[in-house]
Amino acid sequence: MNDLASTLFVLRLVKLVLEIALLSLVGQAILWAMIRGVGRDPSTNVFYRLLHIIVSPFVKAVRLVTPRFIADRHVPWAVFGLLIVGYAWTLFAIANACIGHGMTIAQCQGVR
Repeated sequence: MNDLASTLFVLRLVKLVLEIALLSLVGQAILWAMIRGVGRDPSTNVFYRLLHIIVSPFVKAVRLVTPRFIADRHVPWAVFGLLIVGYAWTLFAIANACIGHGMTIAQCQGVR
């Protein structure tokens, strides 16, 4: 993709998907702590289940590539780490695309 606009579109789309997954995972963790704090089961909460549905494709993908001796309770931490690394990579790729076309990152934000 030599066209800056299409490159930025794809990278921003990837960034959006990663942001949604990251915020859903963090929200699920916060909601889990709040629900467990009052002594209830998180799986009965509709918002917890909604966030679980959003994050589940990423959790299943990481579970497929992790060895079996890793406990299932640690897989969300691996998902969180990989999502953070992917998000940082995407931010650097956006900055690299802008700089590669001779623009500053601030100028590049206006490219549609």
